[in-house]
Amino acid sequence: MRKNALLLLASALALLPVRALDLDLADAPWSFAADPADLGESKGYHLPPPDWAPGNPHSKGWDTVSIPHDFLTDPRHALTGTGWYRRDFTLPDNLPPDATCRLRFDTVFQRCRVWLNGRLVGSHEGGYTPFEFSVAPFLRPGRNLLAVAVDNRVRFRALPGARSGGTPNSAQYPWLNYGGILGGVRLLAHEPVWLETHALTTTPSPAGWRLSVTAVIRNDSTAARSGQVAAVLPSLGQTLSAPYSAAPGAATSVTLSADIPSSAAVPWSPDNPVLHPLRLSLDGKPPPLENTFGFRSVEIRDARLLLNGKPVRLAGANRARGHPVHGGIDTDALVAADLRLMKDAGLVFARLQHTAPGENLLNEADRLGFLLVLEVGMWGYAAPDLASPELRSQFLSEMRELVRLARNHPSVIAWSLGNEYESWTPEGVAWTRDMAAAVKSLDPSRPVTFAALGSAFRHLKSGEPEPDGHAFDHVDYISANLYFPPEKVPAFLDPVHARWPGKPVAITEFGLRTDKVKDEAGRVAHLDAFLALIKTRPWICGLSYWSFNDYASRYPGSGADGYRRWGLVDEFRRPRALYEHLKPLLKNGLP
Repeated sequence: MRKNALLLLASALALLPVRALDLDLADAPWSFAADPADLGESKGYHLPPPDWAPGNPHSKGWDTVSIPHDFLTDPRHALTGTGWYRRDFTLPDNLPPDATCRLRFDTVFQRCRVWLNGRLVGSHEGGYTPFEFSVAPFLRPGRNLLAVAVDNRVRFRALPGARSGGTPNSAQYPWLNYGGILGGVRLLAHEPVWLETHALTTTPSPAGWRLSVTAVIRNDSTAARSGQVAAVLPSLGQTLSAPYSAAPGAATSVTLSADIPSSAAVPWSPDNPVLHPLRLSLDGKPPPLENTFGFRSVEIRDARLLLNGKPVRLAGANRARGHPVHGGIDTDALVAADLRLMKDAGLVFARLQHTAPGENLLNEADRLGFLLVLEVGMWGYAAPDLASPELRSQFLSEMRELVRLARNHPSVIAWSLGNEYESWTPEGVAWTRDMAAAVKSLDPSRPVTFAALGSAFRHLKSGEPEPDGHAFDHVDYISANLYFPPEKVPAFLDPVHARWPGKPVAITEFGLRTDKVKDEAGRVAHLDAFLALIKTRPWICGLSYWSFNDYASRYPGSGADGYRRWGLVDEFRRPRALYEHLKPLLKNGLP
């Protein structure tokens, strides 16, 4: 009788709504151990140790660290290799057995393996984008042990990684391999039918804007489920809803659309970054999906970049990840201060430094009115690398994560297929063609480009045969990294416009290092020459200085102090004379 009563009680509990659980696993110290010889798993670092005290993640012989943590710049370790993290946490007693449980990491560089209670949950490659694991089968009532092994070593054809070639600079990329759990970690538990993700687009219409929200609903239960998905738009006074039906163990998508009059939908722009809140929910149950969005369109037409139907010319700088105090951790305060410094100097356009940004940077860019072109760590690869299945597979995996992270942010206006790869080779043409098509399939609403090395323009100028066509044939606009003397740039750039007259050109890198000129006046004159050059070329839609800040590097040619000093500001964000020179020049945008 008692057994039947317990079974009935368990069945009744399973039918009750699952109360959403959101555990911040960065709220307490973690144990950390360096493992340069990769012996940690054989030594049982992933298993509960006998001296593991409840509520105290520290074990004998382990250090104590706070998350986020960068073990490359932690002076106790300065580690390139494998580092181990672990901590315990306690599940609430009332978590129903059918709850969906997800373990989410914001960013872990570069590859990791994750265990719960001594069992391998999974692994991940790619150091900058969020990822998560479904972990319900690995959890147990009460106390649990989480262990993470992180490896930041430079691998061949990883992203970023070593490249083909016999020179020392092919073995290293030009920024540091900041390693560890560089962002937050959370355990989420909620209803087995839940909102997995969503994609939002805004399209101009005759009366205003067409807003579309596609919600992806996942059903982790063993029974079919149906109900209502709702999108609440409080600033617009609208609620959109539609029915959904999800098969067991499957996902389905539902699109909600509305026509928003122009009187209510003020366009988002760098001068007026108007944001609107959005709240998506299923049947009013947690967890909702919440974010902000802006009414914004991007279009390429007649060699101009159009924002909300109007041509724009953009001034910007490329921000490099890294800080002497924070290492590879992009704190909220650092991100906000950097973007504020850029915006104060009239810099509103950035390709960033070949890596995906965090959610905090995307949110700040939306709020302040930045225009971002995003890419993963695909830098400098040679023809054999571009043809390799492993590089292609990793690029597509990381781009999927990046698009999912950033696609709903109005600040993101384009995707880049890579930086300074050998685009003039047959393999480079094939890479550009194939990856452009793949990225367009992930997000058809934004243009694609890649940042071309100066060698691409030399090959074009030489008139060499192109039996496979040209990589520029396959992008929506052309991005040029130009480290030529300003007086030589027209001879390389003007033929590009003559051959692709409908495509605008963005100069996505140019500049001089402070330690390679006599004084700052040389950099000021160099910048002024570039500004004069673009003034008479309206098809140049943007100019982005390399770089916003000085950054640490092991790349050959770096300074004796370990820095590459290209910055408008130094590594502590102290402005140089060139930064101050820019402020009055860009007060009203590019000439």
